[in-house]
Amino acid sequence: MTTILAVFIISLTISLVLTPFITKVGIRYGLLDMPNERKIHKFPVPRIGGIAIFSSFISTLIIINLFNSSIISLFSINHQMLSFLLGGIIVFGIGIYDDIKSLRASVKLFFQILGASIAFSGGLQIDGFDIFSTTVSFGLFSYFITVFWFLLFINAVNLADGLDGLAAGIVFFACLVMIILLIIRGEYLVAMITAVLGGATLGFLKYNFNPASIYLGDGGSYFLGYTIAALSIMGSFKSQVSAVMLLPLVALGVPLFDTLIAPIRRFVYGNKLFRPDSDHIHHRLIKKGLTHYGAVIVIYATTFILCLLALILVNIRDEQAGLILIMLGFCAFIIIQKLGYFEYFAVNKIMTWLRGIPDGHLKIPHLWPGQNPPPSDSRTVVS
Repeated sequence: MTTILAVFIISLTISLVLTPFITKVGIRYGLLDMPNERKIHKFPVPRIGGIAIFSSFISTLIIINLFNSSIISLFSINHQMLSFLLGGIIVFGIGIYDDIKSLRASVKLFFQILGASIAFSGGLQIDGFDIFSTTVSFGLFSYFITVFWFLLFINAVNLADGLDGLAAGIVFFACLVMIILLIIRGEYLVAMITAVLGGATLGFLKYNFNPASIYLGDGGSYFLGYTIAALSIMGSFKSQVSAVMLLPLVALGVPLFDTLIAPIRRFVYGNKLFRPDSDHIHHRLIKKGLTHYGAVIVIYATTFILCLLALILVNIRDEQAGLILIMLGFCAFIIIQKLGYFEYFAVNKIMTWLRGIPDGHLKIPHLWPGQNPPPSDSRTVVS
């Protein structure tokens, strides 16, 4: 515990010191996120905060080798660790490049898959899952499931980075709950690395919380998502789907749901599946009347509750876990309904959309009272 706390403090300190410097670099070289109709901030803000988190993470991993403890002695640059770091560097690098020079979504997706594939080649693989004392093996599908796992977390954190402090705060909560479970399970090495990530994220969060003086950018959000995904696999027993993997899945439930629903929303609108929009959960909360700060606090509170439930779920009997899951599902149903997401699947909306196809245009269904439809140039013409 002392070692894990020490590395957390080291990473936190480096991040606290480094982030203001990176902010000045972003301002000096014009690496700024400019305001527009889709974004909430009103003034240009540096968007290379990922450099601070990445540098703090790597620096701490180097520094801890100067000390000696039973946990630190477990850390070594073996094939798995090298693949993990190399994949992270690739994902972080393409994100930073996109922050400086905008890239097509297909190019970013390719490098995300490449980073995940390198991690997979190093042994970070989801080989199967255990159910009712029986192990189900994924076999040849292991690669595709593992890559999907990485892509899900990378893009979930990226989509959550729409309000000051939102993505970094959610990742920090996920790190805390993972550290607790990893320590309980005796996975001290992975707990230590997770503490390094948590410290770097918390140090950055001081400057990223509303009003933010620096943003994560794609480099930061990609790296955080990739690292959480990798650590959850690294901490799992024999690469089987286990509590360590399910914890971040529950803890990041809000952005993960947003990631999965976004392509459906864009499909209904007739937009490109990867085209950015302003209809994510945090945008909807603001449209419901919450302030910027209020929307972040609501999602923080939701994430905190999900983290607590995740810890409870992995430490109780199956019958009790089932009851909690039913209650959680019911609450999620009510919240999703209140936010208007079920409107996408209403029969009258679907029929309206389908009737528009023969006319040559996709008719955009009205989703909730007061919402303006997308501009006419965003509609897709069907030849």
